[in-house]
Amino acid sequence: MNLLSQRPRSPEAAAIRERIFNVLPAASYQMEKLLGLLDITFSDATPTAAVECRATPRLLLNRDFVAEHCRADSDLFLLILHELHHVILGHTRLFPRVTRADNLVFDAVINAMLCQSVGRTLGTGLFERLYNFGKFPERLLRPPPGWPHAFSAALRSLPDREAEVIRLLYGPPRGGATYLEIHELLRRQLGPDVPGVRLLGDHGPEQPDDPLLKQTIRSVVEDWPPPPLPLRGRDEGRSPRDHWFTDNAAPGREFRQAFARLLRRCGLDSAKATHPRLRFRPDSREITRVSVLPDARDRRVAALRRITGRDPLVRLTSALEVKPRRLPVPVAHVYLDVSGSMSRALPHLVAVCREPFRRGELRLFAFSTVVSELTGRDLARASFANTQGTDINCVLTHLTALPARKRPRVVLIATDGYVGPARADLLSRLPRLRFVAALAGEIHRDDLAPWAHQLTDLPPP
Repeated sequence: MNLLSQRPRSPEAAAIRERIFNVLPAASYQMEKLLGLLDITFSDATPTAAVECRATPRLLLNRDFVAEHCRADSDLFLLILHELHHVILGHTRLFPRVTRADNLVFDAVINAMLCQSVGRTLGTGLFERLYNFGKFPERLLRPPPGWPHAFSAALRSLPDREAEVIRLLYGPPRGGATYLEIHELLRRQLGPDVPGVRLLGDHGPEQPDDPLLKQTIRSVVEDWPPPPLPLRGRDEGRSPRDHWFTDNAAPGREFRQAFARLLRRCGLDSAKATHPRLRFRPDSREITRVSVLPDARDRRVAALRRITGRDPLVRLTSALEVKPRRLPVPVAHVYLDVSGSMSRALPHLVAVCREPFRRGELRLFAFSTVVSELTGRDLARASFANTQGTDINCVLTHLTALPARKRPRVVLIATDGYVGPARADLLSRLPRLRFVAALAGEIHRDDLAPWAHQLTDLPPP
């Protein structure tokens, strides 16, 4: 059944839907399912647009704002996409204490993503009319004049830090910009006070928590084409899907040696292995056997000969028996960050884990916003769930769920560091556990530094 026919619509809501569908073929966005779940309502409760979560989620639009600034269907579409991206990226959950500067950063990033993904087709008139490039910080919320072809001339008169932010947002991909990089640049430029700027969308403390709405948004977004502007860092990810390690990499000697040293600190020492999967230690003991053969070590013979007058028929003989005793193989517990920001470093980490995993010396877990243990002996065939997001608390929750006798003493976390803040209540339940972090790729230390016992930057692979 078409979701649009599931509940009656007001004439205004029907008109909004029709305007959105007018631009869908050009944008190639599958939004019929999503709009079928939302009631579209005009309201003065928001200055522009907002998603309100109730028993029936609502998309609130300000009638005056739409009439004045969204005369073209493409402008209305950009407004709605902007608000949905706040939900998709989970800004208020990833940044619990949001400031005015944070809100400006969020809008700058979202507007740049929309310009890069759909703005080339639909145009960027909404952002260009709302924000004056001649004013700061408004120029950070719109594409520069001449974009996307040549906009260097528009940046010549700007301060270096402002020009660098705009290049990160609207220039060609150069490894991608992070929220942190843009935020730090803005903070240095803005100082303690942020000038008042009208921002699009809802920047209140609440975002929709309705599971059905959240899941529908994610399922729709997963079919959207990826933006040309890669953004490193964190988001809430997608729905868990099965993934496999397919990339081949050949990390250098220094990278391998540094990772091997960390594994040894976690209890693994492959150099002592006498068998790929087993280890043995000689175990010797003296045993006594019954025999008819003479044995000078049997002291009973002389006494029995004196008593009975003849040699005994059965004699005792002793020997030293040496048998190998099987020892448990030390197993290192490694949690491997498989989120989207690890796409470059991950193949190299997988390469250094491949042999220890094959020998059974690694217990390997993939984590994003969920934890999935890898099984078997071949990493290329081991599937794992991956949402492409990142949250270290899923690792801590997984560790607390393990029985105390099966919980390791040391855990190695291989990541770029964009894992978010750890929950104090989970850490308090793991007082004896030592956390070692192997940092690779575009390294960020702030999330792990407050609680990890050791942070080690791996050399370039």
